[in-house]
Amino acid sequence: MTASTLASAKLADSNIIVKAEKVNKHFGSLHVLRDIDLEVRRNEVVVIIGPSGSGKSTFLRCINHLEKINSGHIYVNGHMIGYHDRNGRLVEDSERNIARQRAEIGMVFQRFNLFPHLTTLENIMEAPIRVRKIAASQARADAERLLARVGLADKRDQYPNQLSGGQQQRVAIARALAMKPSLMLFDEPTSALDPEMIGEVLDVMKELAQEMTMIVVSHEMGFARAAANRVVFVDEGQIVEQETPEEFFRNPREERTRKFLSQILH
Repeated sequence: MTASTLASAKLADSNIIVKAEKVNKHFGSLHVLRDIDLEVRRNEVVVIIGPSGSGKSTFLRCINHLEKINSGHIYVNGHMIGYHDRNGRLVEDSERNIARQRAEIGMVFQRFNLFPHLTTLENIMEAPIRVRKIAASQARADAERLLARVGLADKRDQYPNQLSGGQQQRVAIARALAMKPSLMLFDEPTSALDPEMIGEVLDVMKELAQEMTMIVVSHEMGFARAAANRVVFVDEGQIVEQETPEEFFRNPREERTRKFLSQILH
């Protein structure tokens, strides 16, 4: 049994949903992620904060292999994402296996990425039917339930351009949930919204946070205080500090953390 298989077997028997080990990512000569180590347990909500350009969103995209890592390992549900280990060397997995892994990970982006030619209901039904091969009748029932859950049952037949930004983002959340993921990733989900629409999206996320494993990259410190089990501060591609919200905001240990918080908390 290889080291990779042993690690996968060990992770599969635990409550660790995400495990990143010594993850490094380069864009050319730019070293974006530097030896990132992070574990996220089942039903834990981790909020990642930090300055723009610190590597937060890049790390999130590496978790479902939208970005390829240069070294290290990322496991989700005990399985290495995007690669397999061949004699200590990372070898990229097949597109089929990567797609299967991604189906277990829901992701909500800054931009909503809804299909403009499909109704709200059809946007949510699309992936379960095409990827999971769920019957259309079941996908429709699930989509209607999810629309009600995010407060948009009356918008089922409208198209994305008929919805506000906040409504579109809530549809995007419902669409991700339709795949029944074991992990939800949120990449600054409110950054493209007008201020008056942010609350409606955060309210949905707070509800989800009570029952799902979530990793959220966000500048919304109120959400981090209210919903996170752990806040992780990233700067220059490194995890500088991580702690419970209470400890993180009240008594940060690192000078870099204190300086960052002093700039954003007024």
